Amino acid sequence: MGKRIKKENLKRLFDDISKEYKVIAPVKRGEDYVLEEVKDFSEVALDYPTTILPAKKFILPYKEPIFALDGGEFKELIPDEKIAFFALHMCDANAIGRLDLVFWNDPYYQARREKMLIVGISCKPIETCFCKSTGANVLTNACDLFLKADGENYIGFSMTEKGRKFLSQLYFGPETVDVREVKIDYDEKMHLDIYTIGRRILEDYNNPVWEQTAKRCLACTNCTLVCPLCYCFDVIDETFIVPNEGQRVRCWDSCLLLSFARVAGGHNFRKDLKARYRNIYTHKFKTFVDEFGVPSCVGCGRCITFCPADIDMRETLSKLGGA
Repeated sequence: MGKRIKKENLKRLFDDISKEYKVIAPVKRGEDYVLEEVKDFSEVALDYPTTILPAKKFILPYKEPIFALDGGEFKELIPDEKIAFFALHMCDANAIGRLDLVFWNDPYYQARREKMLIVGISCKPIETCFCKSTGANVLTNACDLFLKADGENYIGFSMTEKGRKFLSQLYFGPETVDVREVKIDYDEKMHLDIYTIGRRILEDYNNPVWEQTAKRCLACTNCTLVCPLCYCFDVIDETFIVPNEGQRVRCWDSCLLLSFARVAGGHNFRKDLKARYRNIYTHKFKTFVDEFGVPSCVGCGRCITFCPADIDMRETLSKLGGA
């Protein structure tokens, strides 16, 4: 069930949310779009292709202190902030839902997630999108409130109690709209059978596609940095000049880096780039699917857009027999 809201009333919704939350929304910066803190509705870009970095950078910060050593005593640093994502695309909202599957018992992630509000919005898929193939084009309860385009206006759908609180406000009309399923429907440039691909990755582990693609890959980690579902991290202890003071931080890492699989004694389980590149696909489309039933990919297309070697994940997947 949904309720209509006029486009001009979105400002009232935004203002209400701003009273309770620190609002993160898409903003145009030059020729690109980024997610950043917004205090005025006029800054929000409602119609945008995709942002450079996903919401991940606010939920799992690039560098996050988790413990502090102060005067010889340890103190756990649990985040205490209320973040609202406003006008998030459905694939990015569903990416957060899939991160929930992984970090359900992580105290730092959960502290942010429990106080978080996610307001999604309709998008116009671009050439690099393949969210239909990954099942991320369908609305789930990862999104508290979703604004589906309806001509010049929108229809709001609440998926949680947090969302229903705002949907009950007067800027949403009294008339209800009955829609069985809310999804983004479009013609994908290349539709992929993700579940067939997952099986083929292990059945055809030495497929020449890995060697061919690894020769092009620069191991720059761009793809893992911009991916909303790449969550590899390292934990580092930092000491300060002042005695008995320091901190333990969790920071982003990438399994594409040579150092990632290096263990004590210097042994490395994935010395060659081919093995590291294949590991990304194995995790995203095989082991993650086996554990959670969905791929660790929402088809946002960022890895395609920002790859300096012009590697297209869809082409690699199709060569494994999934197209």
